[in-house]
Amino acid sequence: MIPAGVDIPNLAQQLQEDSVAFGNPDAVNMGAGLEPGLVSAVTHAESIDVGPVGVVVLDFTPNITADLRDIAQELLMATDLDTIIVRAPGTGAIVSETHSRSAIESAQHAFLGNPNIEEGTFYFLDQLANAGANWFLMGLFALFAIALVIALTIWGFMASRR
Repeated sequence: MIPAGVDIPNLAQQLQEDSVAFGNPDAVNMGAGLEPGLVSAVTHAESIDVGPVGVVVLDFTPNITADLRDIAQELLMATDLDTIIVRAPGTGAIVSETHSRSAIESAQHAFLGNPNIEEGTFYFLDQLANAGANWFLMGLFALFAIALVIALTIWGFMASRR
């Protein structure tokens, strides 16, 4: 459930502008230079193939922290971003259309535990970029293994005919 005082349309509009949103206009003052640093993190996400990311900073934690996930999900549906990060004091939530829940959960621990939102966001994005399996390399390994089995089978067959 979306907590009272959270304006989803306003947050979505802010995300569409620069992929960073604040739940309270005064929240911009929570940290000097917070918005430029988060915009930089969002740009970094694109450069490391994490995809389009939006970051929302709230200045309060809802009574039910699961509501943060609901906020993130609503914003994911309301924007063209692939991943939404919602950060509140001491906690947060992340939802994504492109990254698995497992990848998100394995990358989020240091992010949520880091009081420096900008630093934590960069760290989370770097971890998320490295969380997935490298299917290309796994495919190459599988092809190599199949080729090796075929070669050994042919060699064994040829050796038995001598």
